[in-house]
Amino acid sequence: MKSKTSYFNKTIFMKNLTHFWPIWVSILAWNLFIMPFMIYNASIQYAAGNRDYLSQADMMQQRANDILSLVQVYAEPILIFIFAVGAAMAVFSYLYNSRAANAMHALPVTRIELFLTNYISGLLFLLIPQLVGFLAGTLVSAMCGYTSMNYLLTGLLLAWGSSFFFYSFTVFVAMFTGQLFAVPIFTLILNLLFVGCKTILNFLMSYISYGITLRIQRGRWDFLSPLFYISGKVNLNWDYSSEYAVCQGITGLDTIACFALVAAALVIFAYLVYRKRDMETAGSLISFSFVSPIFRWGVAFCVGIFLGVCFNAILEPQTPMSTFVVILVFTVVFGTIGFFAAQMLLEKGFRVFQKKRFMECGIFLIVLLFLLAGIELDLFGQEKKVPDAAEVEYAYIDSNYIAGGSDSETIDQIIKVHRQIISSKKEFESFLYRPKTRYEDRSSAPYCYTTIQYNLKNGSSLQRSYMVPIDRSDLENPDTVFGQMAELNIKPEMYIKYLFCENYDEIKMLSGTFTTETDDENYEAHDLSTEEAEKIYQAVLADIREGNFKEYIYNRYFYDEEYDQSAFVDTISLEFSCKGEIRSVFGGYSRTVYGYGASQTGYSDIGFDRNCKNIIAALEDIGVIQSEADLTTFDQQVQKE
Repeated sequence: MKSKTSYFNKTIFMKNLTHFWPIWVSILAWNLFIMPFMIYNASIQYAAGNRDYLSQADMMQQRANDILSLVQVYAEPILIFIFAVGAAMAVFSYLYNSRAANAMHALPVTRIELFLTNYISGLLFLLIPQLVGFLAGTLVSAMCGYTSMNYLLTGLLLAWGSSFFFYSFTVFVAMFTGQLFAVPIFTLILNLLFVGCKTILNFLMSYISYGITLRIQRGRWDFLSPLFYISGKVNLNWDYSSEYAVCQGITGLDTIACFALVAAALVIFAYLVYRKRDMETAGSLISFSFVSPIFRWGVAFCVGIFLGVCFNAILEPQTPMSTFVVILVFTVVFGTIGFFAAQMLLEKGFRVFQKKRFMECGIFLIVLLFLLAGIELDLFGQEKKVPDAAEVEYAYIDSNYIAGGSDSETIDQIIKVHRQIISSKKEFESFLYRPKTRYEDRSSAPYCYTTIQYNLKNGSSLQRSYMVPIDRSDLENPDTVFGQMAELNIKPEMYIKYLFCENYDEIKMLSGTFTTETDDENYEAHDLSTEEAEKIYQAVLADIREGNFKEYIYNRYFYDEEYDQSAFVDTISLEFSCKGEIRSVFGGYSRTVYGYGASQTGYSDIGFDRNCKNIIAALEDIGVIQSEADLTTFDQQVQKE
């Protein structure tokens, strides 16, 4: 009679179930708390509160919002990641002790039987409690009058998919190490490795590359850091176009489905690695020798660049070349230290200074030097990178003021300015970092910190920041960078959008405040009614369109004598509402909602000068001042003091 090959061992499964019960009981307790208990608690809050002002449809939508908020917590990727790592560490813990590993593999079971039994055990620690939480939550929802059961099912699928991936990923990583404490560390590192390396390189380039800023943003390759990527995809989908925020569902199901397919492949690879794993590596940091160079280089790279940039920030070199030299020296020093420190961890000792390690470290340093030199010389084209106009959905430039838009004319103009800034690199740096004279401080150099950002049609964005030298003689010169930026800012539509929002024609004034200086050098605030705020608003629009803000915009770049003599200390603050989304000049949305059923509210603080005749006349008309003489310029304020 032929023997039957077994792929699952009931005895080992029951041992896992009884031995590691605190893990699955904790996961079960969490799921029961967040689903049935919190759903029931929410229903009690509705029963206790007075919501007679809500219609039946609004009440149902609010309840759906509650369910979705709980579903988001129930399917939270970070929590599931923690649970998955704990479950994998438990069921495969025998691999990290030589006696336990040898004893387990001495049993009359095959490796595939051991692997699958332990793998399934840990996976069920996650899936069964989530299923119980879902079923209990569904039952309580039905009893409490909630009708959005489909959201609970979506949450279960998200939780199951995330659990399957993170658990499989952890098991795969666990096969490559012989120390239990290394499993969560390596799993977390690999889940964030791509984004982490991108951040470190961005940190480096922000110091030695022209225009690169320290800014962490999502990109198309972020899926290589699963925990980071999935956390950004599993979100509630809010609709702000109505009078109150409406949650339309939860996103990320398609993303989780793709990662679940990856998880299936990881399970196969994990088993293949398990078959080749030598049980004698229990206690070693790395179970397979071919992974050791990757570990050494990875540690050296991260430690070298990170500490090199940190010491550069401490020393604060004053020129681009001195910055590069400081980073180069410290990166090489700390990279070497990191390389041999990693080898010490692998060897579990200090006898690591061998000829072959010195040769390998030398190769690593050559690669590191090439990388640094390539960044400094812009061999990778990061400094000259400018998107094509056809790729840009929205562009804006922030140079003391913000100007931008999605129309082709604005995008083309911003791209033109950007390219001119890039071509002026040597000129700008020679001016900003010129040697100081005996009586001159470098901080006195007149420049404008300028940020350019493109929101691209593929969902990514590109941002650059520069210090642009400014001079009054360039204001009316369209051939200069500063002249082009100033020309953008004085366009009436641009300045209106800057003060209010892109859809300013859809807003409605609510109230306002006019703040003025009194004779005793204190400030007095005058509240404006809706009608008075509307009158001021129309006056502001009139002054902008007549060009009366031109000198005020120009003077604010310099804050010099001309500004002090014409600009007023007195300010106007207007509060307005917009039914739906307030589209900001950044190309994004202001989604602050005050209270149930309230329209979205925005604020605008408005400064002005002597040229703004319409504003001054409106202030006189509503009676907050008698004449222009009641207003105080900055120069007059200084004289009072």
